[in-house]
Amino acid sequence: MSLDFNKGGSRYGRTTKRKKTNMILNILIGVVFIFIVVLASSLFFGKNDPATDNENQLATGEQELSETEENEAEQESEEAAPTDEEEAVSEEAEESADKDAEEEKEKEKDKEKDKEEEKEEEKEEESNEADDSETEVSENSDDPNVIKTMTNPGWGPVGTSQSEPHTSVYDEGHVDWDEKLKAVEAATRLSSSDYTLIFLGNGGSEHSSIASIKNKSTGENFKVYLEWVTNKGWKPTKVEQVKSL
Repeated sequence: MSLDFNKGGSRYGRTTKRKKTNMILNILIGVVFIFIVVLASSLFFGKNDPATDNENQLATGEQELSETEENEAEQESEEAAPTDEEEAVSEEAEESADKDAEEEKEKEKDKEKDKEEEKEEEKEEESNEADDSETEVSENSDDPNVIKTMTNPGWGPVGTSQSEPHTSVYDEGHVDWDEKLKAVEAATRLSSSDYTLIFLGNGGSEHSSIASIKNKSTGENFKVYLEWVTNKGWKPTKVEQVKSL
């Protein structure tokens, strides 16, 4: 029986080569498996790394603390800032206080005004009483139309805003006209609403005038005689109560 050594050698070589190939494949597979395990471990343990977790926790804690501080600051700001209702109430209170203060001021002004008016009235009454005591009344006249004649040494010039040389003017509304009526009212103690002016004209010279008036309430008729005092204005000199004008 003859042996085929060439055939047997070839089969042995193939077997050896196959084993080597399998070994290389196994090694490669092992390397790949180890790489996969290492990669998976790195990913897994990286997520659960205590240092990383601590950093994340610290970052989260700082963020939460910052948000808490911001919320507290906003809350304090909201608490410190007045609401619209509080502002409205505060404005109303201020307006009310201002109004009360203004009312108090007005009351004080009114009181002072009343006091001044009372003083003026007292002075006027005293002046009228003095005038009454000084007024001389004469019922004896040669003129049958004259009921009585009144004079008073206390009558003086009523003052003037006119300059010298003075010119008597009988135009209604003129300053000289108004000053004449002021002297009439001073002598009769009647206001412009108490009498009706019947006549105002020349009294016989440039510096004398006569006014004829009727008392609205009593119907009494009066003639008022005036004279001009240099730089001092018109002065009443005599008042006559007459039967007719």
